[in-house]
Amino acid sequence: MPKISRYSHFEPWLNGTCIAYNARSGAVALMTAENRDLYRGLVDKLPAALVSALTPPEQELVKQLQYGLFACSDSEDELESLKFQHNLARYDRSTLGMTIAPTLACNMACEYCYEANKKGRMSAELVETIIAFVEKQAPGLRRVDVGWYGGEPLLAMDIIEDLTQTIIDLGEEYKFQYTSSMISNGYLLTPETVDRLRELKISVIQVTLDGPARIHDKKRPLKNGRENFAVILENLKYAAGKLSLGVRVNVDKTFTPEIIEELLEQLRDAGLRDRVGVYFGQLEPATIACSNIADSCYDTADFSRIETAYYQRLLDYGFSIQKLPSPMSTFCMAQNVNAFLIDPDGNLYRCFNHVGDDTRSFGNIRGQINYQHPNFVKLFKFTPFDEPACRGCDILPICMGGCPDRRADRGMTPTQMCDSWKHNLQPMLRIIAQSRQQQAQSAARAQAAALATKEQP
Repeated sequence: MPKISRYSHFEPWLNGTCIAYNARSGAVALMTAENRDLYRGLVDKLPAALVSALTPPEQELVKQLQYGLFACSDSEDELESLKFQHNLARYDRSTLGMTIAPTLACNMACEYCYEANKKGRMSAELVETIIAFVEKQAPGLRRVDVGWYGGEPLLAMDIIEDLTQTIIDLGEEYKFQYTSSMISNGYLLTPETVDRLRELKISVIQVTLDGPARIHDKKRPLKNGRENFAVILENLKYAAGKLSLGVRVNVDKTFTPEIIEELLEQLRDAGLRDRVGVYFGQLEPATIACSNIADSCYDTADFSRIETAYYQRLLDYGFSIQKLPSPMSTFCMAQNVNAFLIDPDGNLYRCFNHVGDDTRSFGNIRGQINYQHPNFVKLFKFTPFDEPACRGCDILPICMGGCPDRRADRGMTPTQMCDSWKHNLQPMLRIIAQSRQQQAQSAARAQAAALATKEQP
């Protein structure tokens, strides 16, 4: 007999309907008022009643619920199923994940950057070492995923080209899939560079705009003091037609709704409303180097409330909501045995926050990987299934315990360790539903306009 999933959520919506969401499958559906009434009755009947004892409408609803994993077999232990998938992902060696920082140098001087004034570029010898590292694993790989990071990675475009082309060639030889993304400040993302990145199969770019021009240029000036927002915006206009672009806005207590609206107006006026995804990042004093911003940072619960309000602003300005509560097997690379962050010296790390700090490294790619190194074990050992609060949490599949680095040595309270979904899932579901409704209406209008044009003599 089926039973109701422990990860199902139902949020009241319009005219007696509700938004049905399951954290394990990621399924989102609109439940009619009639089905909502049927569901209330099913909760009392399942799993004790036989399906044959249910009315035909109830039986049909059970089928729909099972399709989205809103209901599952009574014999299934959902927590154990999650744990099994989690462990499969943790120890999966068929996928190699590498976050590569070809340089820690940057052309900007952001006030909150934890990398301070790092410099250095990868040597040709280290490039060959990374290639040899990939080739050694290649016979057993089905996918290689590379994320480019820095500093500003585009300052080392030649290194990106050399590494990428060789890995692509290896993929063709050993029949593994190659995927790639990049985190860039966008200043060097010229049309020529964008075209080259496409050729190198780098298809996803995250660019940070910390507010509208007047604020961004203050928070993220070039090292020579010059402004850069206008240049980045022009670059995004071209890149948006070629790549999948995400615009990250790092939010702290200095932001206001009016500031967000000003940025959205500038993106809209640049023709980017329907061409980029905008999302909000929580600024955190993750290292001693960025402790100067601690007083202006939100904790997770407060950020979640602000985040919800800002996504509502996105919706009001006609932007689609790209942030979705998606199920995951692991939270980040720290929990994956075959994922590595490599700095320009070849040092290996488990977290973005640690790159460039030699004391946080767990070795060098030139040597044997030491999976027992304290800096490896410290983050890798965390599993949410050892935490009572996580085991009983109804959003565990979309959080997986949250950031291991927060839990390891940042002195946070249990609620601060949780992901923002813990605090704002219900209002965000309503916003996501409004966004989908908005997109459907826009698509219908576009289709009607196309038909009207076609019918004109």
